[in-house]
Formats: sequence, C-alpha cells, structure tokens
Amino acid sequence: MSAGKVLVVDDELEVRQVLEEFLAAKGYEVYAAESGPEALNTLDTFKPDVVLLDVSMPEMDGVETLKRLVALRPRLPVIMVTANADIGVTSKLLALGAADYIPKPFDLEYLDQAVTIQVSAAHDS
Repeated sequence: MSAGKVLVVDDELEVRQVLEEFLAAKGYEVYAAESGPEALNTLDTFKPDVVLLDVSMPEMDGVETLKRLVALRPRLPVIMVTANADIGVTSKLLALGAADYIPKPFDLEYLDQAVTIQVSAAHDS
C-alpha cells in the first residue's frame, strides 16, 4: 500500500528525478510534472495528497501555480521548494496558502518529515 500520493512540480529534470526516486523509496506514489500547467492538468487523474512545487519555473511560476492550486483544491497541502530562502518571499508564499517551504539544496530528512506531516494531515481531514 502506498504511503500517499505526491505531485512533484519542478522544471529541472534532475530535481524531479531525485525527488521522485527518494519519495518512491519511502513508499509514496509519485507523479513528476515539469510545469505548472502540467501539474494543474494532472489533478483530476492523479489526486495527490501533497504537492512539492518549485517557485522558479518558466511559463507559469510557482506563485501563480500555487494560486491556481489553492483556488482549485483549497485543502490540498502545497510545500514550496525554493533556492531563495528570503523571509519576504517565504512569508508571501505562506500567506498565499502554502503549507510549508523547503529550501534548496534539499535536506532530504526534513523533506521526508514535511511530506509525511502533510500527507497525514490530508488523510485525517
């Protein structure tokens, strides 16, 4: 049985692969999307318990994708992934509805804990 479903959204192939392999090894079912529009299009078919969303992406950035995810699925936890640990950016993301943020480069143990907490909360609600 799956530990939960995680949607990984990042325009960098290497990042998607690392996260997908790490989370799959932890027992999660993972779908990796390379853009905001692709992520939004998967919501009806994949039905994630949590989203890991990169802030800096071409076409539709993480902020816009977050806004649309929150509008479509207000109870879906979104963990923002950013190389910019600026407190102003972080505050803005949390105010827009992000459940948490994880700075790059990843602390994989922290990422595992953050995903576990959000998946558990999603299953409890």
